[in-house]
Amino acid sequence: MSARLHPFLPFLLFLLSLFSVSSWGHDLWIERQVESGGVSHSLIYGHEGSAHAGAKRLEYKPENLKKAICFNVSGQAQAAEQGRTYPVKLKGDCAATWFLLSSGYWSKTPYGTRNLPKTEAGAVIASWLSLESVKRIERWGGAFSRPLTQELELVPLENPLPLKHGEKLQLQAYLLGKPMAGVTVAYFGKPRGTTGADGRINIRLNQTGLQLIQASLEQQLDDVRADKVIRATTLQFEIQ
Repeated sequence: MSARLHPFLPFLLFLLSLFSVSSWGHDLWIERQVESGGVSHSLIYGHEGSAHAGAKRLEYKPENLKKAICFNVSGQAQAAEQGRTYPVKLKGDCAATWFLLSSGYWSKTPYGTRNLPKTEAGAVIASWLSLESVKRIERWGGAFSRPLTQELELVPLENPLPLKHGEKLQLQAYLLGKPMAGVTVAYFGKPRGTTGADGRINIRLNQTGLQLIQASLEQQLDDVRADKVIRATTLQFEIQ
């Protein structure tokens, strides 16, 4: 006698697939370049981050960038020149940089996924608002052990820059300036667990050079244009 699938299982598998694609399908990272006019920080979107040579890059619409902030070591926003073309750049001597990107509302339909709110997409299976951010720490300041924004943010509780390959880093997830439990955290796209009641999690750094630690959170949305908001964020820094 063949085993019968629970009637909810196909829907659950669909949700897990949707979460995987939405949260870990692409990477957001910041590239720092020293140029004749000073230091620039470029927002890059693509596959595998810059952890592998020849990483595929995907062009985004510059107008999808909602915020770009240059921070000093005291955690204060400071003036920086922001570009208006792809890839968007911040020019300035930043101890940390932070970008917030949103591609807007998405709807999953029987005919594919469309970049439209559910009010305009016809027959809709699921819908969500996408918000993605990335923070790169270049120089450490004590203020960086606290959240710099009100968005979903991964905060290192110690200076990560002196850490070595194989060592662990304790992180805390925040949203609206408060510790956030139940946030899924990944290392280069591979889930490593969820944050505890205090919003904390330990991540082992398994390689040298660039580090990309990602977090994702789904929440119900009180909005006729989408059922949920999917927030994704990346913490980026480099170690020797």
